[in-house]
Amino acid sequence: MSEKKTSSKIMILGAGVTGLSAGVRFLENGYDVCIIEKAEHVGGLAKTIVRGNYLLDLGPHHLYSKNESTLNDMLDLFEDDEIVPISLEAKILFYDRFLDYPLTARSVLSQMGLKHAVLGSISYIAMGLRNLFGLRLKEDNFQAWARNNFGNYMFNLFFKPYTEQFWGVPCEEMSIDCVPQVTKASFMQTLKRLFFKKFANESLSVEEVDVGYEKSVNFFPVKGIGAIAEKMKDVFLSKGGTLRLNCDITELTMNNNSTYTLHSTNKVESFKDEAMYVVSTIPLPSLFQIMKPAPPDSLLESVDSLKYLSTVVLYIVINDRDILECAFLYMPDRPYNRMSNTNRFHPNLCPEGENMLACEITCTFNDETWKSSDEELFEKCIGHLESDKLISRDEVK
Repeated sequence: MSEKKTSSKIMILGAGVTGLSAGVRFLENGYDVCIIEKAEHVGGLAKTIVRGNYLLDLGPHHLYSKNESTLNDMLDLFEDDEIVPISLEAKILFYDRFLDYPLTARSVLSQMGLKHAVLGSISYIAMGLRNLFGLRLKEDNFQAWARNNFGNYMFNLFFKPYTEQFWGVPCEEMSIDCVPQVTKASFMQTLKRLFFKKFANESLSVEEVDVGYEKSVNFFPVKGIGAIAEKMKDVFLSKGGTLRLNCDITELTMNNNSTYTLHSTNKVESFKDEAMYVVSTIPLPSLFQIMKPAPPDSLLESVDSLKYLSTVVLYIVINDRDILECAFLYMPDRPYNRMSNTNRFHPNLCPEGENMLACEITCTFNDETWKSSDEELFEKCIGHLESDKLISRDEVK
């Protein structure tokens, strides 16, 4: 093991899109920058894994931004034939019905069936009247917010089961901070939004925030969403940045003069870096474990108890057919929260004549689902896929 000392002034922990973006901006402003990444690929939660002739997105994601400048910066990374505009439609499976998503009052009334439409409307109006007469529930958790804004019936029928399935946390234990502040609208404003246009994006729970964009103009790289991070990596390196992959940080020391010393290793070589600033994009438990001097024990215990959402994506290959007649299908009460029809993104993601169904399963790092084998995950999912008449076991390649 050799030891190497560099003069990087800014160290960035994690080479996801956030870390790479920050690195490029710092380089453009005259700083020396080094990014350290534990994995062998850049991209973090927006990368593409190559297995033979298959391009498997950790997502799948698409490129969209309401910020025109940001969107143009991303599009400028690509040649014209490297990225394509796509139109992504989303639906949600409600019992045996496919509803357009995001929901509108009209789609609820016309697609949910008479019983749910009537009971949902009555419950919504009743909660609205309670709110008007000053009986509004105190919004100190997600459950109270959802009941105030959508009524008890829709909360119990849809918001509660889907949200708890996604996050793995009871709605009454979820902070109201999960809902952006701009959603605290009056009953009449909510009523107008409900009956005359789609639920505003800011009115949705966190796991649904991005869904409102899925029927807008989106873009997708023909080599998978990970191409964005790969392009950003090329820009970062071309501007003089240093990138270390497969590199573990063993210690981050804050010095008396408010500078930092980082010790890291890539299993072959050790590094010692002095930095003016450190930008961290890694999980908090991982960051606190390497900090010197160590934080107080009470803080370490709190951080160690934090759980953060993880995702496993099971890709199932079949012969080419349009499985879902949409790009995304949200699935309450299934092992997976969302399925993606990958040929709706781009046919180059798999060999000609094939299609892939991507089943996204949320879990906690190192729990039973995370540790499951491909075969175990498949067996957990295939029964539901067959009973929903989406695919059969026999057609799985």
